[in-house]
Amino acid sequence: MDGFYYDLEAFGEELKNIRKSLGLSQGDVSKHGFINRDTLRKIENGKVLPKQETLELLSHLYKKDLNELLLKYRLKDFSNFFNIKSSLEKKLESGDFENLRNDIDRLKKLLEKGDITLYYSKLLNQLLLIAESVFEKTINKNYEKAMEKLQRAMEFTIPNFSLSNYTDFVYSDMEIRILMNMALIIKRTEGVQKSLEMLLFCLENLSPEEWETKIKIYYNISYNYHILSLAEESLHYANLGIETCVKNNTLSGLGLLYFRKAIAEYNLGREEYKDSLSKSIHLLEITGQEKLIKTIMESCRKFYNLEISKENNMLVIKSHE
Repeated sequence: MDGFYYDLEAFGEELKNIRKSLGLSQGDVSKHGFINRDTLRKIENGKVLPKQETLELLSHLYKKDLNELLLKYRLKDFSNFFNIKSSLEKKLESGDFENLRNDIDRLKKLLEKGDITLYYSKLLNQLLLIAESVFEKTINKNYEKAMEKLQRAMEFTIPNFSLSNYTDFVYSDMEIRILMNMALIIKRTEGVQKSLEMLLFCLENLSPEEWETKIKIYYNISYNYHILSLAEESLHYANLGIETCVKNNTLSGLGLLYFRKAIAEYNLGREEYKDSLSKSIHLLEITGQEKLIKTIMESCRKFYNLEISKENNMLVIKSHE
């Protein structure tokens, strides 16, 4: 289940009210409901979508079918949001930043309709500001303006958020995405080490169910370690990202993760880099990301003296060292 399908804030509030009406503290529920207290806190604050099995366990304690109750909070007219979100994700992954403007305009039109819930409105505004921030960062190279938009996005759900105390808050998946994008800007403005610390924090505080965001974070952590010339660490996180893709049966991000794996192996002097690089190109071909393939080939030629070509429909990788 995708957390974006539900008004998690309203659902969490009702769960909190049910708990209190039964005279139970969060500690009581944690003790008798076989659920971690921090997880319960996240659910009640609308930060995470609970697993079906978790709600089944809590249903006995709360004397109510909580899986059925959750359906009451399913968002209406979600399809437009999901389609735009999917389109944005594809453009962000492929590096097609120039065409983000189309999705930004579609999001604005959705918001102008005005007949949506407050929770849905917050999601739309946050997604809109993330897209606008990426546009400012990649096309206009205006990092200050890009960061301002992310700050505004975070304040929709965490009004007192500040980068100086970002470790003090509990985050939803969308908020982690915002924080991840802040870390990518900080890499440019304040250095790789601080960016890496934020990304590792994002990874630690992401719920296990949010594997799509986890894949993006693994990629960015691997890339940061590459910039720091720590190839073993870069390889480790690239492999974790690949494992997450395979486990969840997705090609999204897999081609790029294999590229990070290949470069780490190359820097470690391991011949397996050729196999990883071939897989990267093949996966990007399958997903129709020709622009990324061209970027990777140019990068390999420029930085690693690696010539990638096709001969008789076979990928050939030659080192000119």
